[in-house]
Amino acid sequence: MREFEILIEAPVERVWQSLTSPEYTREWWFANTVESTWEVGAPIRYLGEDGLPDIVGEVLVHEPPRHLATTFQPVWSKEVEHEDGTRVDWRLDRVDDVADAESTLVRLIHTGVVAGSVLDRETDPGWEYLLESLKKAVER
Repeated sequence: MREFEILIEAPVERVWQSLTSPEYTREWWFANTVESTWEVGAPIRYLGEDGLPDIVGEVLVHEPPRHLATTFQPVWSKEVEHEDGTRVDWRLDRVDDVADAESTLVRLIHTGVVAGSVLDRETDPGWEYLLESLKKAVER
């Protein structure tokens, strides 16, 4: 299991919108557009600029604006498309600071990744980059 955290100076609802709206994911998720109806059991796809999927999966948990969980099957390259599917949980918690500004603690939990695998080597730095990109996009 891999766990990543970042504090974003924005309300939980704005962060949630950036996670689930195609017009926002394009800004921070490697120019990918997310596609889903968000119903539990529904497919989810992250489509690259070429319109082809980079990641496919299924919605497991959809509890706006606090918890989103999906399966995560990478298909962005031949090296990772045969990796076993994994699970990604996004947990958003409101944090109030001393200035009464609302911030969001974003926790990303990626389970099922085999240590030392190609997916492990690609997603660890990838998640760090994506969380920083999400922060920049939301705080703008």
